[in-house]
Amino acid sequence: MTRQGFGLRLPWVWLAWLIVASRCDAGVWGMDPVVGVTADYATNPALVDAPDTHQANDALLLDLPTTYYADALKFSLLPSFRLSDTHGYSSVTSDYEHLNARGEYDTERSTLTATAGVARDSSLYFDYLSDGTAGVRRDTALADLDYDRFLTEKLELNADANTTRVRYGDTTGVGTLVDYRYLSLAPTLSWYTVERNKYTLLASVGRYNSLDGTTESRSANLQIGLQRQLTEQWSLNASGGYSRALNRIDALEYFRIGPYIEEIPEHAESAQNGSVYSVSLSRQGALLLLTATASQQIQPTGFAFLSRQQSYELKATYTFSPRWNATADLRQVNYNNPEPSGVFYNVKVPYASVAANWQWTEHWTLSINATNVRETVHSFMFQEASSELSLTLSRSFNHIDFH
Repeated sequence: MTRQGFGLRLPWVWLAWLIVASRCDAGVWGMDPVVGVTADYATNPALVDAPDTHQANDALLLDLPTTYYADALKFSLLPSFRLSDTHGYSSVTSDYEHLNARGEYDTERSTLTATAGVARDSSLYFDYLSDGTAGVRRDTALADLDYDRFLTEKLELNADANTTRVRYGDTTGVGTLVDYRYLSLAPTLSWYTVERNKYTLLASVGRYNSLDGTTESRSANLQIGLQRQLTEQWSLNASGGYSRALNRIDALEYFRIGPYIEEIPEHAESAQNGSVYSVSLSRQGALLLLTATASQQIQPTGFAFLSRQQSYELKATYTFSPRWNATADLRQVNYNNPEPSGVFYNVKVPYASVAANWQWTEHWTLSINATNVRETVHSFMFQEASSELSLTLSRSFNHIDFH
């Protein structure tokens, strides 16, 4: 068994053990199905430079969350689907199939959690990333194992191990995304003060490599953090530190020597070093929730190496009544992606949305959502935008118990 195979299978083994154990334990299985229909209109859902790109679509949405609860054992299975008569994955409104499983075992002072999932969707579904000139199919498999324990009343230790593997479909034009595997380990030590402030020391190491073995990034970072309840309504969550990433590429260079063409292996290295941070400020009122966030991290995104990602968001949710609420969201994500040639591939994605939800009855909910997204690729002087309006009617069913 290869090391990567073991990394992906370990949480599945743990989840399988939880299922077997649940059959021998005094617990309850249940399901909370939700079925919906959605209709949407987008001016340029594929984010391409072409005339007459507007589309109108309708689809069936299906969520079948299944849960199991016992004294110390919890398990959940979360299938989610979008089904329509459209084909391909080149649009932000493409179909998707997601399946996630989560198991949790609790003791008095510790929690062990395993998560595993598989997904098939569009690369545009994940922060609007194109491969070449269009979105492509994205197949994802992930596994995560998390252990949390209170060493004392004020001292908490957390350790998280994660592995993700992503494969993309055939590209259109010159490919910009690569199939990759990412493994990370992140221990965190937290200290709670008398005032219930929380101080953290965070560290992580990771390895990101293309599945063809051509490129690789090894990263490590160390951060300190603070969670503080400023007032009854205002709270702050902030962390910051320093990150180092070493990039490596192994490729073949072709040279003509007389009548012959010679292959010469090429090995090159580069570094990405700098600050990383994450800041979130929230205000929770009786009716209004405001959240402002800003972050800069080294992230796996599907490019040749780990990319430096900057994210800014301002979000507001207002509750008019127990049945009515509305949300406004402004967000911008900047990608600074190193290419094997040594140049940087810079992408800027600003996003704005307004949504309203009305719980018509106990089981029926009507949602309307308007969004606008713009994608700018500075390296190629490329800029496209799309506006979308969607209407969704969903029906939740009563909780179903399995005995």
